[in-house]
Amino acid sequence: MTSKVNIIAVGGGKGGIGKSVVCTNLAIGMALSGQKVVLIDTDFGASNLHALLGINNPAHGFQDFFKENFSDRQSLLIDTGISNLKFVSGAGDNPGSANIDADKVNTIISFIKNLEADTILLDLGPGTNFNVIDFFNISMQSVVLTTPEITSVMKTFSFIRSVLFRRISLAFQDNPEIQKLVDHSNPANADIESYTTDLLMERFAEDFPEHLDKLHTIIKNFTPGLVVNRVRSKKDLLTGDNLLKLVKKFLKLEATYLGYIIESDQVRDSVDEMVPFLIKDPQSTPSENLQQIIGSLTNADLEFVKRDGKIFVSKEVRLSSGWEA
Repeated sequence: MTSKVNIIAVGGGKGGIGKSVVCTNLAIGMALSGQKVVLIDTDFGASNLHALLGINNPAHGFQDFFKENFSDRQSLLIDTGISNLKFVSGAGDNPGSANIDADKVNTIISFIKNLEADTILLDLGPGTNFNVIDFFNISMQSVVLTTPEITSVMKTFSFIRSVLFRRISLAFQDNPEIQKLVDHSNPANADIESYTTDLLMERFAEDFPEHLDKLHTIIKNFTPGLVVNRVRSKKDLLTGDNLLKLVKKFLKLEATYLGYIIESDQVRDSVDEMVPFLIKDPQSTPSENLQQIIGSLTNADLEFVKRDGKIFVSKEVRLSSGWEA
């Protein structure tokens, strides 16, 4: 099913790198710029996105979705108090709530794709299990977050690789021989020698030449956007470029460096106070960093100014090169 709404997934292999904070503030920025936005917490079993919005105990969430006789799906859309922004809470912290099966995942995906909005932002849980990756893969635009630490960078690379290989696996799910090459969820049944895209393409050329063009198309169409969070130095700024090179070299992907957000007490304080940093001070450096990232995603230049308790937004849409002459 094709969705008319723009779905943006925010993921990354490592936990604790700020995905929820960044996703929340991206949603707020897009809503303030005039888009009708729905922010969704898909970190089932460890949902905490509501706290970042200042919502203590959400009345409804995805745990309601699978109760008997539950029919009011619109009740899942919680008012955030921010114009144009609705929120859907995760499954809560009940035992087993993170272990939703494939049928439930597909039901939730169908619900997401049928929401009425301009943009939907998905805050994903950590790791590379299929639930996380399959939510990531319904997005039209993807944001992959990392911090400058090498452990985070390598986890992010592994996440991108897992997303790509999952896409390939689903595209060839009726071919068991290709599954051995690309489905590494069970190493005992997989061909680990096809770990990189170069090796995979060589195997396709040898054994499945009739499918090589399809493989190239899948790789070409996956263009993740990278964001480096908690930047502290000029050296940290190079993390995005280095990750781009890594992804290009080993996965043959054309990723985009969307921008970075500096390490700041203002961000930490906003989390403690349950007030998003973009709302608290839209002219702070982290907020300006975020506006640059939103600009990269929306092809517009945004500027937020707070005066007398109100946030004013100026927006300039960028013209493509063909219209600039």
